[in-house]
Amino acid sequence: MAQHIEIIEPDARGRIRKIGFVHFMSISTFAASMGYCGMCFGWRMAHQLWGAPACIGEFFGACALVLYVLIFIRYFHKLRVDIEAVRAEWNNPVKINFFGTFNVATVLLAAVLAPYHHGVASVFWYAGLSIIMVFSWILLKHWLYDRQRIDTVTPAWLLAVLGPITIPIAGNVLQNPGYQDISVFCVAIGLVTGIPIIALIFAHCIFGEALSDAAQPSLMILMAPFGMGYITYSRTFGPDNFTALLINAGIFMFFPVVAKVLHVMRHSAWDGGPAVSLRWPLLTA
Repeated sequence: MAQHIEIIEPDARGRIRKIGFVHFMSISTFAASMGYCGMCFGWRMAHQLWGAPACIGEFFGACALVLYVLIFIRYFHKLRVDIEAVRAEWNNPVKINFFGTFNVATVLLAAVLAPYHHGVASVFWYAGLSIIMVFSWILLKHWLYDRQRIDTVTPAWLLAVLGPITIPIAGNVLQNPGYQDISVFCVAIGLVTGIPIIALIFAHCIFGEALSDAAQPSLMILMAPFGMGYITYSRTFGPDNFTALLINAGIFMFFPVVAKVLHVMRHSAWDGGPAVSLRWPLLTA
C-alpha cells in the first residue's frame, strides 16, 4: 500500500499543534481554483455554442476567485508562521513543481475577470506573467545546474510548461500593449520545454520505478499540454494543421491514460475511491 501519510516526529508535534492545519496545507491547493476556472471557460463556450445558461459558468468563475483568495490568505499565513514547511516544499525536487499551480491560477483568473473589469484582470495578468517567467527561469536553472534523477520526474513537471502557455489565453482577451509578442514568446517556451518533459515522463513510466498509487491520477496532467497548446496556438496564430496535430495527439493520449488511472483505482491496495481526483494534489504534495 502506497504511503501518503506524513510521519511527524514526536518533538515536532507540539509546534504543529500550535500552528494548526495550515502546516499540512500544500501549495498545490491552488489547483482547486484552476479547476473552477476551467469549468468557467467550458460553460462560457457552451453558452456561446449551444445557449447553455451563462450563470452557471459565471458561478464557477466566482468560486474560482473565492477559492483563490481564501487559499492565498491561508498560505500566506503559513508562510508567516511555518516558513520551514514552505521552504521544505520549495526544496523538494517533486513538490517545487506544484508552485506552478499558484502561477497558473493567477493568470487564468485574469481571463475569468476580463469581461467584468479590464483593469483588475490586467493586474492579475501582469502579476501572473511576471511570476511565471521568474518561476520558469528558476526551475530551468534548477534542472540544468542540479543533477536530477529519473524517479523525481513526475507529471507535475508539466506545470512549469503550463504556466507560459496559459498567458496568451488571457492576453489575447485583454489585448494589452505587447500582448502579441508576449504570446508568441510563451508559445515558443511551451513547445521547447513541453516535448522533452513529456518524453522524460514516459521514460520514468517505462524504465523507472512506478509512481505511487496516490500519484497515479496525476498522469491526467499529460492531457493539459495538448488542450492548452491547442487553445493558445489557435488564438495566437489562428487554427491550422498544427493545431489539428495537437488536438489529435491529445485524443490519442486520452484513452490509454484514463485506462491506466482506472486500472490503478480498481486494483490498487490504496483505496482512493471516487474522490481520488479531488484529493491527489494534497496526497502527492
